[in-house]
Amino acid sequence: MRLAAIMAAAFLTAAPASAQEAEDMDSLPAAEARETVFYACTACHGTRIIRQQGLTRERWEQTIDYMIERHSMPAPEPDDRKLIVDYLAEHFPPKQKKYQNPFLKK
Repeated sequence: MRLAAIMAAAFLTAAPASAQEAEDMDSLPAAEARETVFYACTACHGTRIIRQQGLTRERWEQTIDYMIERHSMPAPEPDDRKLIVDYLAEHFPPKQKKYQNPFLKK
C-alpha cells in the first residue's frame, strides 16, 4: 500500500515536459493574429505542437475541422478562423528540405 501511495504521489507531482516549458505568446512569431492563435490553441495544447507542424493552408483548415469534430474544440468565429489559418499558414508552412543529396540527379 505504501508503494502505491508513493507512486501515486510521484505521478501527480511529475509534470509532463510540455507543461514545464514557458507558455506565453513569445513562443509564437510576432504578428497581428498571434494573440488570437495563442488563446484559441493553448486552451487545449501547448505551442510546441503548433511550432512542430509544417502544413499547407488546406491542411491547417482540415486540422481545425478535425479538432472541432473530434476533440470538441469550440469553433472560432469565421473572422477569427481566417486570422488563425492565415497566421498558421504564413508562419508554419510545409517544411523545406535543407539537405540536397549530391548523389541524386537534380
